[in-house]
Amino acid sequence: MVQFDYLEPATLADALSLLQKHGDEARPIAGGTSLIIWMRQRLLNPNVIVSLAKIPHFESVRFDPKEGLTIAAGARHRDIELNSVIKQHYPILHETFRKIAQPRIRNMGTIGGNLCQGDPLTDPGASLMALDATVTLQSAAAKRSMTLEEFFVDYYETALLPGELLTQIHVSPPNPGLRWAHIKFTPRTVEDFATVGVALAIETENGICKDLRLALNSAGPKIFRARRAETITRGQKITADLIHEMAETASIEADPMEDNRGSVDYKREMVKVMVRRAAAQALQGSF
Repeated sequence: MVQFDYLEPATLADALSLLQKHGDEARPIAGGTSLIIWMRQRLLNPNVIVSLAKIPHFESVRFDPKEGLTIAAGARHRDIELNSVIKQHYPILHETFRKIAQPRIRNMGTIGGNLCQGDPLTDPGASLMALDATVTLQSAAAKRSMTLEEFFVDYYETALLPGELLTQIHVSPPNPGLRWAHIKFTPRTVEDFATVGVALAIETENGICKDLRLALNSAGPKIFRARRAETITRGQKITADLIHEMAETASIEADPMEDNRGSVDYKREMVKVMVRRAAAQALQGSF
């Protein structure tokens, strides 16, 4: 393990000040499930580690019927999985977080760390994106917000600037007419990263698609929304042919990489299959 200084600021302002002071030599740590691995592999060699463990309310999950859901970046996967409000009002998140890795990881890993890693194989980003979530980024000098879709830039690359922390995730108030599905295929064990993951949120009226948000992970260099697939579906009568067209379009939008989970062609085919399955689950139909 590399040598480093370990700092434990007591407030968010102190943490941001330390990150600004030490610049590229510093890295924040919350759960550490990714950072420690990267350091052991010598992919990162920070001189300063800034712990976020003592920052008040950095792990909170708050809900207001009018304002929606606010998840602080230090909330652990297990906290989100077991939160009763999330189970009741945002069941897609409960379903997603209960399937992340295994309990030891869920008890340590944080949502902020997961998103800031920018790993296209992870699940939470897709489900949050399907809910049109926004993130708050904060530095010692400023605060800004953006959609999660904008936050993911490229392979292991996010919109975070030097000295910034992702401090919270916000989701709009629940829509009672929204139907959803989160589905993924894991090739070896349930703890593995997905070959393809799909998060879908859809609102219908009299058999017509009013709104659709379709997000994919493990299907490109970043987690992304299949915008063209969404567009061809909105305002249309939901039929098996339409769902097949949506799935086909999503597979064209995908840009998967070949790895030990499958070839590019295989993953594109899996996108079609998993999108159709997600639609069937959300709409309780057969596509």
